Amino acid sequence: MMPLRTYIDTARARIGRVATTAGSAALTAGLFTDAVTLPGLTAAVGTALLGVGFSPRLMAAHEKVKPVAMMVYASPHAGMAAILVAERVASGGVARLMEAGAATAWTAGVWWIRPASLAKRIAKPWPANEQIQEAAPAVAQELADPAARWWAENVAREGGIAPGTRLVATQRIDADRKAAVIAATTPGEPVPEISITRLSALTDIPEDKISIDPIPGRGAGLRMLTIGKKRGASADTWTEIARSALPGVELVETNTYELKELR
Repeated sequence: MMPLRTYIDTARARIGRVATTAGSAALTAGLFTDAVTLPGLTAAVGTALLGVGFSPRLMAAHEKVKPVAMMVYASPHAGMAAILVAERVASGGVARLMEAGAATAWTAGVWWIRPASLAKRIAKPWPANEQIQEAAPAVAQELADPAARWWAENVAREGGIAPGTRLVATQRIDADRKAAVIAATTPGEPVPEISITRLSALTDIPEDKISIDPIPGRGAGLRMLTIGKKRGASADTWTEIARSALPGVELVETNTYELKELR
């Protein structure tokens, strides 16, 4: 079964097609008789006012796009009214040919462009606002972490030890060790090399208790910072650190390398 929204959109599309056909019929009849002018004008103005006034999406549109969306929505109604008036006022062979051409162009344009649907797409909430609303809780949570705040103010600042980085997770592993995940702030860029000597001087933690290592199964855009008594980097150790400091990371492989710390 399709979602209710799909049925509503389908019904609106079909009603729009019926309205376009009725408008085209009124414009065609107006070429030969004045009897349809007043009913046609009333219908055009009435449906425009009802559509604009009772459309929740148009009413809730952002102030910067609401006038544009409303004008787009009302454009076929205004065009139909103008052609009906022209048919009533002007007569003669050339005038009738021009009016017939205008009626044909109106029908084709409204049928193809579908101004009502276009107006609602214009009035749709801005994606940027949605992204900001979705990202706001995560940003607030990250800034609420004192370690992440301290890193941003002292380590990741311009001219600091590791500009272009941030802490995305911190966790105490056991009584002797803490772990944190360092991430590059620019997508697609690796975490830059970080001087353990400078970090030791800034934090007043002995160099032999600070290590920065790759995270098994993840790319160079993330690094694991471990502070405390060092232990052998066994698979169990990495699994424990990944589970605590970076939930959702799955250990897929471990390797042993000779890591040369920057001095």
